[in-house]
Amino acid sequence: MAISSTGRFSFVKSYSAWQANEAWRERRRDMVQGYLNQTATTQSALASIWSAQIEGAATLAAEAAVARIKTETQAAFKNVADIKI
Repeated sequence: MAISSTGRFSFVKSYSAWQANEAWRERRRDMVQGYLNQTATTQSALASIWSAQIEGAATLAAEAAVARIKTETQAAFKNVADIKI
């Protein structure tokens, strides 16, 4: 046993093989859970990005369709106005 600077004996705690193995398993379990949490967060973020992209594409398509209909309607009214009876 070593004597520390305080003049007392200091004991270095030694763990049994079972305790070391359990500590290792606990660390691995925590790491796996952390990875699973990160995976779930990433999956949720990607799903929301995908949904927003689909929604944005649908909005752009609808706006383009409305603009095309307005243009064709205006052209049709102009053609009707050009007809002289």
